[in-house]
Amino acid sequence: MPHGVHRIQARTYRPDPALYANAKRAVDAVDSTMNDHLVAFLRWLTHETDELPARPDRTLFADSQ
Repeated sequence: MPHGVHRIQARTYRPDPALYANAKRAVDAVDSTMNDHLVAFLRWLTHETDELPARPDRTLFADSQ
């Protein structure tokens, strides 16, 4: 596939920067990616699956509460 051409159209969301930073820490902690987690959550939300994506222990965020 040529550079810049993608099979699926990109979607844009604009989370709060602090929320995004924490989410990035969370997906890194469970050896995942933001895209994989968002897709898994959307599949759960639309009842394609009953399994939520992995979530790190809450102690990861103890300093940001």
